[in-house]
Amino acid sequence: MDILKQLDPQAILVLLMVIFAAIKAFFEKRKKGDGKEILGEETDPDLYQAYEEELTRQRRDLQIEISPPTSSQTSPPPLSLAVPFSTREATPPPPLPSTPVIPKLSIAEKQALEALKARKKASVRKARNSTKSRVYRHLSSPTAAREALLLAEILGPPKAMQGKG
Repeated sequence: MDILKQLDPQAILVLLMVIFAAIKAFFEKRKKGDGKEILGEETDPDLYQAYEEELTRQRRDLQIEISPPTSSQTSPPPLSLAVPFSTREATPPPPLPSTPVIPKLSIAEKQALEALKARKKASVRKARNSTKSRVYRHLSSPTAAREALLLAEILGPPKAMQGKG
């Protein structure tokens, strides 16, 4: 009983509700399962018998004789014990070309490719330089020092430094 005293009363209620829901679901499933079995037992033989009666009636009307399946159907020939592959050495396939074939570009295509490469290089350098230069300019300006002092006054010392001093 010490365990029950240590548990939260809400946790006990939730546990009881889960158990109750599981029991309820079990009984509902069992109840539905019994009903399905009863329906299945009643309808399956009736449908099968009705189907068989319909087939026999059609056979009589059309006078079709269906011979029972014979066991002497054509069977595949027995497998031979011979090896299906030849014993001679197979010739290896011709080697693949080792150097890739580079398509030839026209003069206009070459110029466009060079312009594209130059534009990519310029844009990458420009983005890196502008970001770095902007950060360095901001940190070296006197306004950055003023902003840092103002934020230190507003926010106070860092949490790691609050216990000290």
